[in-house]
Amino acid sequence: MNGKADPLSKTSLDQFKQYFFDALDVVPLPLLISEGIVSDEISNNNRAHIFFNQAFQQELGYTLDNMPDIYQWFEKAYPDPDYRQEIISQWHQVVHEAQAHGEKTVELPALVTYADGQQRWYAVTAQVDVAPNPDWHIVVFRDIHQLKTSLEETTHASLTDSLTQLANRRGLTDWFAQSAHRTALGTIVLDIDRFKQVNDSLGHIAGDRLLTQIASQLKQFSPPNACCARWGGEEFVIIIPDCTYQHAFQLAKTLCHHVYQEGFLWHATRHQVSLSAGIGFTEAGHHSLDDLVARADQAMYIAKQRGRNQVCGDPP
Repeated sequence: MNGKADPLSKTSLDQFKQYFFDALDVVPLPLLISEGIVSDEISNNNRAHIFFNQAFQQELGYTLDNMPDIYQWFEKAYPDPDYRQEIISQWHQVVHEAQAHGEKTVELPALVTYADGQQRWYAVTAQVDVAPNPDWHIVVFRDIHQLKTSLEETTHASLTDSLTQLANRRGLTDWFAQSAHRTALGTIVLDIDRFKQVNDSLGHIAGDRLLTQIASQLKQFSPPNACCARWGGEEFVIIIPDCTYQHAFQLAKTLCHHVYQEGFLWHATRHQVSLSAGIGFTEAGHHSLDDLVARADQAMYIAKQRGRNQVCGDPP
């Protein structure tokens, strides 16, 4: 015998748990520990919460009494049913991937709702298979709200025209890559007629005001699923999923008519304004953004040549 005793043999599990929990209680990050619930029910995946540290209770506002298990966690921390289901699906995916790679830690960003209704973004890290009790799951919450919102603001700024708040070229390209698959697309290219004369006669401030007015009108009349973009200068693009050529043509005519009828009020004087528009259209699965815009752009120049304030396009 070497005269050394196993330290755990002298310490009860309850004593060890208390020591372990006391150590975690001083950690400044919110964390919780859960363990599986013994049940006769088949497919019961619920887990009981057995410990919240002080940072968790103070920051998120939940206690073991009002948040006893994982079911309650998902219902209260993610009250929106659609977002809750999205988070659950994402957790299943990352856990599956971690298990496939033999990893014991998984992490997921999530918008967590506090007990008082406030919401903040956290990087939620779950450690499974914790020694000495492999049934424990330790979940740590790292506040990333400022970082997340800053990144979202930066991303939004990079995809948005700062003057009109429409999508810019990059924003339209990003939208097209994510949203414009497997559907017929109608494309409208619109150009403000004689815009240079507005800048020359009324000044660039007036020109900027006119651009923002036109942008507002495009958003007002375009369907919710469309993407409106400032393509550059005084040229705008609208792409409409799930539409017909006739729908796109009629929308362009409506916009041209409305802009012409409303005009542009500057320093108490109403100025005549008009648009020239071109239509591009393609059936589902046969389109690229460059081709769509090029075809509509060519039709728009034909409208210019035919006298402006009109819509041109080649029906499919």
